[in-house]
Amino acid sequence: MMRINRMINNEIFNDNKFENQSEEENNNENLNKKNTYNILISACYYFLKILKIFIRVSGIYLLWIFLHYFSAHLYIKFCVPDTLFGFLMSPFMIATPHCQGLRWIVYNAAGIINNMWILIGAWIYSIIWIFNKDGIESHNL
Repeated sequence: MMRINRMINNEIFNDNKFENQSEEENNNENLNKKNTYNILISACYYFLKILKIFIRVSGIYLLWIFLHYFSAHLYIKFCVPDTLFGFLMSPFMIATPHCQGLRWIVYNAAGIINNMWILIGAWIYSIIWIFNKDGIESHNL
């Protein structure tokens, strides 16, 4: 009888051990979920922060790109339509204020976009030059 009681106690103890393991596994699983959630939140926060900086830095250039694109299309539509009547009216339309304004936007936006590409090229070149310079110095040591 004593032996049976020991066996029953051992089985109960073993069942409690498995229950404790499953609780520990649940705790570990919950911890992993919380860590994953925190990592995702941090990654999203970091991405949004970089996006905000990118928009602040490049926002004015994006504005000029949009202005250039839409002004060029509007100029063609309103100032030099591709019909015989548009051809005949184009010398008169060139002098109108809206056509002069659209031409000004197209001209100046093109210059600003060219300067943007020069600036980006110089920035990339400086990064390459700095990394190359660091690489050469480290090989000489």
